[in-house]
Amino acid sequence: MKTNTGPLDYRLRGNDGETSTRSVPLPMPVLAWAFTLILLLTAACVPTERNVDARINRAVATAVASSAAPDLNRLYRENRASVFYIDPTDGQHGTGWLLEPGVIVTVAHVVSGRDQVIVRQATAPTFVASVAGLDERRDVALLRYEIETAELEPDAKPLPLGDAGSDDIAGTLLALGYSSSGVKREGTVGSPKANAGILSQITNFGPDSYGRNLEMDAAIDPGDSGGPVLNANGEVIGMIRAAARRSEAGETVVGTFYAVHADEIRAALTEIRNPESPDPQQ
Repeated sequence: MKTNTGPLDYRLRGNDGETSTRSVPLPMPVLAWAFTLILLLTAACVPTERNVDARINRAVATAVASSAAPDLNRLYRENRASVFYIDPTDGQHGTGWLLEPGVIVTVAHVVSGRDQVIVRQATAPTFVASVAGLDERRDVALLRYEIETAELEPDAKPLPLGDAGSDDIAGTLLALGYSSSGVKREGTVGSPKANAGILSQITNFGPDSYGRNLEMDAAIDPGDSGGPVLNANGEVIGMIRAAARRSEAGETVVGTFYAVHADEIRAALTEIRNPESPDPQQ
């Protein structure tokens, strides 16, 4: 490409009103610098293949991060109808959840010593469930109700049992319970309370005590006991059992809560349904 290095013309007006034209040679370095600047500005406005790839990678990373975060509101809405208010009528109420049609699971300490309990729901009518069996060591109870006569919430569905291991520590979980709910005039109790937190640790109390428990920071209160603890997939990985009050050294503990591990729930239900089966932990 040939660069024009000709003179730069400009006009001058004198005091007498006459105009004259003068020419000043334009140095070659000035032209070269201006031409280079134009090329650089043009290149900056055109995205290179590397820039496009970088933008795509950032967009994909953002989308993946967003999809990895559990939607707790959706999780709550999809599972709240499967959670019940367990009313022993003569003691502290608790919470239970639907394992399968005709079967509700809760903690043993809420229903111990009773043959029947009243099951209350968010908006649907109350019904009666029988205490079919207890595993007081693990703190698990199985309740049965008549499928033909009990009218469940339209969205109620069985909650699947999941699993939780060391790889799940620090993962998000959602605990549902009826700690702050009062019974309305018509006998309903509204929706359960949502308690979000993380899995802090998995603790083993040993075969002579509660066995494996989830240790979590999702705040729970009296009345929540028996409620399901859900992972991001909506699986029951534990059942609310108790709040830690003191450490083994006798120190006051704040913000640590326990849930029966899903494996202990499975083992307890197997023994309740098959009393002659041996305890796998013995």
